Amino acid sequence: MVRSVEWLLTVPPAWRWLLTLAFVALVIALSVAPGVARPGDSVFEWLVANTATPVQKAMHVAIYAMLAALWFWTLESVDSRILRFALALVVTVGLGALLEWRQTMVPGRFGTLMDVMLNACGAIAGLIMAGLLL
Repeated sequence: MVRSVEWLLTVPPAWRWLLTLAFVALVIALSVAPGVARPGDSVFEWLVANTATPVQKAMHVAIYAMLAALWFWTLESVDSRILRFALALVVTVGLGALLEWRQTMVPGRFGTLMDVMLNACGAIAGLIMAGLLL
């Protein structure tokens, strides 16, 4: 049985912004965590440093799909669905590109064009799902 997602549209805008910005903060934290385990690292940093590369690549797609869908949902006050889609895509892919650039300065991390493309693919997938569900 498929549950309706109409209840998502009843969530007040302030809560949408809060949830979306909290997820943005999580994405930033994941992106700037060092890629090499060091003595004294938190469990979070250790997990990031020891996540296998194929899992990291899959996470790029999944996380950016969720982020784009959250932006689409949060920007519901934008009347034009096309404009909302475009804004969510630009914000999501822009953040991904910025964080990939930032990773070039983080020990053990590498910012790559491939990861930016994976982020964009995830964002597009998330926006398609959000467009169909919302």
